[in-house]
Amino acid sequence: MTGTKKITRPRSSFLRRAAMSRDKVFLIVEGRDYDRAHYSRICESSKKIKDAGYQVWLVEQIRDEVTGKSAGGKPAVLSFFDHCKRGRSLQLSSPLGDRLLFFCLDRDNEQISGGGRRNPHILYTQNSDVEADIFAHGISEEVMMSSLSLDRWTARKALGYLGDWRLELAVLWREWVELCCLAKALDARCDVGFGRESSINPDKYGIVDPALAAAARARVRRRSKLPPSETSKVEAKVAVKISSAYATGDARRTLKGKWIPNFLAWKLKCHFGENPVAMQGFEVSIGRLVMHSIDYSGKWVAFYHKRIEAML
Repeated sequence: MTGTKKITRPRSSFLRRAAMSRDKVFLIVEGRDYDRAHYSRICESSKKIKDAGYQVWLVEQIRDEVTGKSAGGKPAVLSFFDHCKRGRSLQLSSPLGDRLLFFCLDRDNEQISGGGRRNPHILYTQNSDVEADIFAHGISEEVMMSSLSLDRWTARKALGYLGDWRLELAVLWREWVELCCLAKALDARCDVGFGRESSINPDKYGIVDPALAAAARARVRRRSKLPPSETSKVEAKVAVKISSAYATGDARRTLKGKWIPNFLAWKLKCHFGENPVAMQGFEVSIGRLVMHSIDYSGKWVAFYHKRIEAML
């Protein structure tokens, strides 16, 4: 059995279509899992953006005419951004009026590691990525009841046990977060990075093992693209920025989104023990349930609204 071929549109065709559209705002997003729904709800909750009209596109729906390929992810969004910037197509003029392109990127702790882009057409997430943005709003009783098929009293008791579980993970994995930021800052390709869970905390969520941490740091330094003296300077800067983030209450923002539901599931398994609870598939389903419960008219969404509305 063969699946339906993915339909993509060449970049030039997409830009022509956008220029002639009745909608004024076009958001290009990285991934399939959460991005389209998340940014659609953000736009829908702004009267100004909603009245202007908006569309949200996966970057993999837009084909690079030079290579003939399409792909998802941050590099693809940045490639299309660079293409539009070179062609002066970030803002499109037509008889219907100007059309605006926004490129939605995961922050990926670039405020610590460096490498971020500054442009009014680039929208970074508040937290490390979209999934982390979603979990930043916490878990409600209703979500807990639906995700685990619990009665309200049991769900409430579980939430009490969890406490500030995101901060707990940020503190527990602080050294791992710092090493991941350092690896990114040094462009050190090794087994330390945000795509992996901590290898320096025994059994994943144990207290940091100093020997494992020292060995991981040594591997990062060995793979650095910079000379030793420059590597040490970058290492010191990253350490200062991590300390600042944790001291100013931004520790939770450093967590990679995919780490969060796994830790939440571990915490709940510790709480429930051998009690009969429907945990199968929890790590996959919980994100969408949380997103569905978010109040997209809350004050937090102004972070995004003001960046888009400022261009309208």
